[in-house]
Amino acid sequence: MSRMAEMLTNGFRYFLQAVQPGTSGARVRARTHIRRRVALEYLSRFRSEITFRRNGFLWTGSPSCTITRAIFIDGQHQDVYIDFLGKWIHGDRTVIVNVGANIGDTALPLSRAGKRILAIEPSPETFRRLQHNVRNNGLDNAITCSQVAISATAGTAELIIAAQPGNNEILGESGSVGFDGEDRRRGVVSVPTMPLDSLLSSFQVTPDQVALVWSDTQGFESQVIESGAGLWANGVPLWVEVWPKGLDCHGGTGRFVQLCKQNFKQFSTAGQIRMAPQPIEALESTVAELKEHGESTDILLIP
Repeated sequence: MSRMAEMLTNGFRYFLQAVQPGTSGARVRARTHIRRRVALEYLSRFRSEITFRRNGFLWTGSPSCTITRAIFIDGQHQDVYIDFLGKWIHGDRTVIVNVGANIGDTALPLSRAGKRILAIEPSPETFRRLQHNVRNNGLDNAITCSQVAISATAGTAELIIAAQPGNNEILGESGSVGFDGEDRRRGVVSVPTMPLDSLLSSFQVTPDQVALVWSDTQGFESQVIESGAGLWANGVPLWVEVWPKGLDCHGGTGRFVQLCKQNFKQFSTAGQIRMAPQPIEALESTVAELKEHGESTDILLIP
């Protein structure tokens, strides 16, 4: 049996189970997810790009991208954390910075906060889709897009393009990237790099205007922290991915923890976002545990 035939068979089997008598919310959601999964698997066979509407937005993305797939199937990617972060977003500040914006999965929902969004994405292919999604949703006045990689130094860097677009990553100093062994390298492109504080200055944004920085840079998080010191000194919180395997390709987890301790006082992991923050001194053991188990998480860093 072919993969497509097997997928369709299993999909319809689960669908028949889900449509048994009853109209509970869980059962309705199960039916919806099954239909969407079957449709997405079919579409991914014939299309390199899909356009669809979810959660009030019109999206265009690659059906092979985990972010596009999450939005298509679940209606959102990380929107749940946006609600939790509300109390940490400075209400009187006007700008939210989204580093590693991908197709706008975070920037578009964040625009509902009524603030100006600066969406930063280095990959030319992904940046094109980001601009497309911003324009198609009439958000040009709310979201400013910038095609650059945030780094401690201005210049250029090699961006490794992965088979799964969400894994695109700046090439490490040793020639490695965090997704090696987990994904396939599809190509490489040269992209401009700029420190975060310099980029904000070029858009005439001062640190005291920034309400929040949301960052997902595939292991390049230390560069984001180092180049945005003025933001953290002005009390700007940072929502950031902690992926030890990627961090080890870009300066190491030790450097990441050191920079966090220098610039922040507290943190909360994604799983503990509703709880009181922990002192920043506890971050070292959290990162060590993630590294030991080969896991990753997002954390909120609080100055």
